[in-house]
Amino acid sequence: MATMFELDAIRSNAVERTRTPMLPVAAGLMGAFVTGYLLTLNIVMALGFLVFMALFCVIILRPAALVPGLVILTVVVERALQSVGITAGGKELVNFGGVVNLCLAVSIVFYVMTDRMRPFESRLTPSFALYLAAVGLSLLVSLDPLMTVRSVVRITAGYCIYLMITQFFTEKRQIDRLVQLLVLVSVVPIAVGLYQIAVENQFVISRDMRIKGTFKNGMSYSMYMAFLLPYIFGQLVFAKVGGWKRLFFAALFAAGMMNLVYSSTRIGLGAFVLAMMIYALLTDIKRHLPVMLVVLFIATIVFFPYLVESFGGYFKTDWSTYFSDDVRWDFRSQDYLTASSLHIRVYVWRHMVNKLMETNPWIGAGSGTWFENIDEKEIGFPLASHSDYFEVLFGTGFIGLIFYLVFRIRQLTLLAYFARSRIERRIKTTVVFPCLATYVACLGMSVTEVWQAYNGIYWLSWITIGICEAYYNWCRQKEARPDGITDLVPVDAYERGV
Repeated sequence: MATMFELDAIRSNAVERTRTPMLPVAAGLMGAFVTGYLLTLNIVMALGFLVFMALFCVIILRPAALVPGLVILTVVVERALQSVGITAGGKELVNFGGVVNLCLAVSIVFYVMTDRMRPFESRLTPSFALYLAAVGLSLLVSLDPLMTVRSVVRITAGYCIYLMITQFFTEKRQIDRLVQLLVLVSVVPIAVGLYQIAVENQFVISRDMRIKGTFKNGMSYSMYMAFLLPYIFGQLVFAKVGGWKRLFFAALFAAGMMNLVYSSTRIGLGAFVLAMMIYALLTDIKRHLPVMLVVLFIATIVFFPYLVESFGGYFKTDWSTYFSDDVRWDFRSQDYLTASSLHIRVYVWRHMVNKLMETNPWIGAGSGTWFENIDEKEIGFPLASHSDYFEVLFGTGFIGLIFYLVFRIRQLTLLAYFARSRIERRIKTTVVFPCLATYVACLGMSVTEVWQAYNGIYWLSWITIGICEAYYNWCRQKEARPDGITDLVPVDAYERGV
């Protein structure tokens, strides 16, 4: 009897927490009024507001149904949404990508206020909240408050997707379909990349002709490939699929590898190789370590000329050159052209640290204020920071950097915990292991690239770790209710001993 009443209470609470009958009516009336006014000012602004209202209503009414759409958006958000925006005085105020980010941030506030979401039940919330507090604190001394506000919204948006997955996806079949969609949607950028290789590049590999797929630039695209290819490999090797599906995944993986090579970025290739090595060791270290060492030895011999051309300049260039203020990178020798990427990074890092010390070394100069803003004032031309760590240091100071490192370490320890848990072996090999491997690779890649500045990759990182946590929550619910009633058990029931 007690169990029956408990289940009835859970059902009634679930129904009460999902009722918002007046929302569409209120949103429609307000939307019609505001849209009519905006049409007299700016058509793009009016359309943007309509998109905002539509997305907001969908998010509120059917949050779980929206997540698949957000997964699809990861491959088009950078070019399709960010390319259309509103400018004032030659400076962009907001784009459609920012509208989507704002919708996500507002929706989370609504969920929390109506008790449909409890953020601190998701395991990354405490560490992320510390980092977000540091980002918000930087607004007090920001060199450009508007850019800092946009940065806060962008950073929060990925976290919102993570919360939706961990708190609204409670059934295994829901999570399975999300993983399948994550892999299948990669067909679009991979197909576009193959077209660019054949038609635009005519099969020529060149750093000056980097293919972009459906992303903002070649770097963003190569990082997407490096991040997603391990998941495609997991479906190919470890998933229980039929012969035709396995053939499809094999073709998709081969095409993705071709795109990664033609994107011609050493950081993307290095991150992918490191991720796959970690992936192999996680699956079976005794079996795969000897094979991996042999493959690496053979690959080093085969690709030795390419390695010399790509990295030889680092050893031939005098180290004092890297700390000089000479920025005539395009007029140097071929060896220095190879090594100039390091000179560029050291050059911009030095200026970022100097400007930080002049502003506020503890709470920063304002999150998101460096690129295409302070960089042009400091060095005379736009130059990205080329490092997540220096970007965070400049924006939020040493306090923000410490909180950011705590957050990143928490991500790794949480994924490692999932990898050691009693989650099904198939889930580990197809989802958890590649997620942990790519996060470790990205932790290293963050030293020399701002991969989190790209919306598509940033969303993807939150989606994948959210899927891992959703699987773990489902596993705990399954253990807590051996009778098979898993979708009605609260997430924290396991700790309470229910």
